[in-house]
Amino acid sequence: MFVRTEPAHVSTIELGINRTPARVSFKKNAGQNNHFLITVLVGLDSVREGKAGLNDEFSTSWSPKDVERSALRSRDYALVTSLAWITDLIDVYRKRLQGMNSVFESAFSAKINAIEGRANRLSGVASALDISKTDSNLLLTLFAIKWRNTIVHSDAVTRVSSTLKAHLLNAADEISEAHRGMDVERSIAAFEQGHAPTFKEVASFISAAQGLVQAFDAAALAKMDIDKYAESTLSAYFSHVFSKNTQVFSQFWPGNPSKSHQRLAKLLTQCGFSEAPGISQLSSDYLGALANLTARNARSRFSQPPT
Repeated sequence: MFVRTEPAHVSTIELGINRTPARVSFKKNAGQNNHFLITVLVGLDSVREGKAGLNDEFSTSWSPKDVERSALRSRDYALVTSLAWITDLIDVYRKRLQGMNSVFESAFSAKINAIEGRANRLSGVASALDISKTDSNLLLTLFAIKWRNTIVHSDAVTRVSSTLKAHLLNAADEISEAHRGMDVERSIAAFEQGHAPTFKEVASFISAAQGLVQAFDAAALAKMDIDKYAESTLSAYFSHVFSKNTQVFSQFWPGNPSKSHQRLAKLLTQCGFSEAPGISQLSSDYLGALANLTARNARSRFSQPPT
């Protein structure tokens, strides 16, 4: 008597991704920068007007000779610190995105790393993602990085390159409309005269950086090999957990493909995937094939960290 066996039925769960981990991290660290900066500046206005005092929790002395001047200098400090913070976050985002082998080849990443200057490296990644070199958010971010460099490095050149200046001036109307009247010509002059940026300028830089990250991320996801990204994500997870729990593979691959499919889908949603349609969509075959592995095969495939 012959028994006909059918392949195990696995219910399909569609998974996609709308944000890279690089953007999630950037948003977590930069999402409320404007709010925090405004809060600090409001507090400094109270100091300038003589309405602020030292609470008991501060175990230090505070008695400025000129309260108004101290408040104004502290205001500049808050602004330049915020500028340095947002440009550093942009650089961290660029590094993390550039390091995703599901988006960029390792040879490209090495090529970008060999370029001198964070502004030039950012421009290199922008070009690879087909972001126009005249994109206003890119231009403002490059200008912000230039301004940041003169704050952090005392020997940095306080001149805007002729190319960047020309692009900024050409986009002046667009920038003014998008950033509540920011005057590009005035900003360039202030930078070249060695002044600290104003609140409007820093707020504009923060907004431009957030817009640029959104554009970078959408472009990266559009070219992402999402199956390769899922594979890398699972490899990172299982290789880490396996060192502490050798039964993890039998838990995810108990011999029932339907259960494996559901557990793997749930794990991927915890790692940034979504069951809603995403900018980049996981192929229907990938998870189905993965669910049909044996625990032994899965262990052989995922117990080592991704390269």
